[in-house]
Amino acid sequence: MADDTRESKDTIQDPSQTPTPKHDFPKSQVGKLWDAFGNPEEQVNKFSTTTSPEKDSKRDAAVSDAMKSMSLKDVTSFYKAPCARDSLLLGIGAGFGIGGIRGVLGGLRSMWTACNWAVGAFALTSLAAHEFCQRRRIQELDGMKQAVEMMKELKLKKQREKEQKVEEAARRAEEERRRKSWTNLSNYKFW
Repeated sequence: MADDTRESKDTIQDPSQTPTPKHDFPKSQVGKLWDAFGNPEEQVNKFSTTTSPEKDSKRDAAVSDAMKSMSLKDVTSFYKAPCARDSLLLGIGAGFGIGGIRGVLGGLRSMWTACNWAVGAFALTSLAAHEFCQRRRIQELDGMKQAVEMMKELKLKKQREKEQKVEEAARRAEEERRRKSWTNLSNYKFW
């Protein structure tokens, strides 16, 4: 395929930077769990980011602060966020459908209102679909947390049962040894 002509070819790459893969490959279930809940071997609070309550109460967050926290990369790759693609596609479809129906039924004189309806339907449907998808993701994460906890409990339960079986076998072996011992008087028969 041809290279993109918009990119300058004389940019110098820093050799210390590692190239990122072109495609993200799917992760294993364990990798997904580690991404969601963190690596169990790592410390949870490596760096403390707590601040004093006086500092927080003096200054509220502003829109300009929020805009400063966003980078150009975040803005240009917003569609890669979870749930964004599906909600945008659903909003586009709803906006096209409602605006188209409104335009066909109203004729040329209601074209501006049809466009307004299309934009409104797009915005409302996209927001609603995104919120619904985020809620489902949160429920799924909660379910995965519960599953991990249940798996830990099941593992501990099986380990306790195994230890009890080992202890029971050791106790039976000790009883059998005592029963067959020459110091046990019931082993001697006088007939």
